Amino acid sequence: MILSTTRLLPIFIAFIVVVQLAVVYLNTSTLMPMITHTDTAASSMTTSWQRNFVSDHANNFNSQPKSTNSNNNGATRSSKDNHNISSFWWPSPTTSGGFLSAIHRTQHPANCTSPRTKYLVLRSLRNNDGDNRGLSAWASVSMHHFLHAFSDGDDASLGRRILINDEKVWPMARGCKHGNKLETRDCYFVPLSNCNIHHADTIINTNDENTNNKNDGKTSSSSHNNVAILKDAKEEYDRSVRTVYTSDTAKYARMVKDIYSWTGLNGKDYPKIELVAAFLAYYLQPQPWLRNEIDKRLQRSLPHDLDPDKTIGVPIRRSDKCHGHTVEGSAKGELDCPSLDSYLVEVKRFIDFDPYINSIIVTSEDASATMEFIQMIQRELPNLRIVTNRDDVQQGTGSAAKLESYKQVENEDVIASALTSLHMHLRARYFVITTKSSWTSTIAILARVYGFARNILVVDIGPTTHAFSWLAKLGGSGKT
Repeated sequence: MILSTTRLLPIFIAFIVVVQLAVVYLNTSTLMPMITHTDTAASSMTTSWQRNFVSDHANNFNSQPKSTNSNNNGATRSSKDNHNISSFWWPSPTTSGGFLSAIHRTQHPANCTSPRTKYLVLRSLRNNDGDNRGLSAWASVSMHHFLHAFSDGDDASLGRRILINDEKVWPMARGCKHGNKLETRDCYFVPLSNCNIHHADTIINTNDENTNNKNDGKTSSSSHNNVAILKDAKEEYDRSVRTVYTSDTAKYARMVKDIYSWTGLNGKDYPKIELVAAFLAYYLQPQPWLRNEIDKRLQRSLPHDLDPDKTIGVPIRRSDKCHGHTVEGSAKGELDCPSLDSYLVEVKRFIDFDPYINSIIVTSEDASATMEFIQMIQRELPNLRIVTNRDDVQQGTGSAAKLESYKQVENEDVIASALTSLHMHLRARYFVITTKSSWTSTIAILARVYGFARNILVVDIGPTTHAFSWLAKLGGSGKT
């Protein structure tokens, strides 16, 4: 029986489709081994030891791509793809978008003198000369003051506040030679706001600070109706006053629950690490002169062919961080510092995990620890390229009260040196740190969000359990 052309056409089309699908399948089957096993070393990486390694450190690894690599954050990886690896880069608050730009907008009102523009003044400690908080400690505590201001202490029914500093001497800024030469945070870093202490209401009678809660039990001591002065971080105050001054005897900030509403976002289903990293990046924006200095140092220290995805970062924090230290004028030690051998063990494990690693960045404020660890690397891992901060001052402490007294260097050299080390580590993927140090935790958090490498992996050899450390170790929202 002869079939008509009309009846044959559907059969012919179906036959063609089946043939095309078969071709696609065969090509895919042929190509997949080429894609997944292009190199013998790569194909042999998934050994039982490596599976155990990942399992052992599952809590320290963030196996998902960094959210920064997506389009959700203005400071995306694409903004750095064509950037010279050995030159300065920092996310821009005005153009990055996301949380960072939201902070900038909140901190820059149209009119600083308006009665509707309200302030939270972060005051220096009364015994300011002995304040030994370092850069990362200041950045962290300021983040909480930002959140206090933006939520007005969990009650923004009458509006939000702008965080500003006073103009007392910042210990690390003694001898400032730049800008207006004020010995404040602004010597090194971009001001927190376009408004300043001169736009806020002043404390007329400082004796009022010792006569708190004269009125209704809700309003702190004040020199007039527009000012409230807090005795401690938790004290309640009248939200209608225009200017609130933090306590000058408390190092720590008020902890608030409302950390997102100021952004205009609803709910809490956002990666907390991006919020924290944005505050750290906002606080640590260097002034132009310091940016240029960091850039010069980076170019002297970083190889032009450094591949961040094949680099380990080891920021060793010792000296005054260790129990029993003898560094005069520094903060008390906080932990039994891990041995350098323990750092080396984890470096070796990373290299076994990823045989393509070819460089290691080693920095520390402790010169002897740096030298000893470099010698260990040269002896045990001679093929690993060692990258160091060539202009590192290595002042022998992380405390800030008397930086200039530890070596015959100026404060600005210490700050430039420390920040250069931080920027160097943003060019690494694998990290061996102790999260008891807010400095090394800050490095890991910033690397996860604003770093040059993908899929940051962190091993904590001096484990702690506070929120900041969990963000450094796990990324995302920290411990769940």
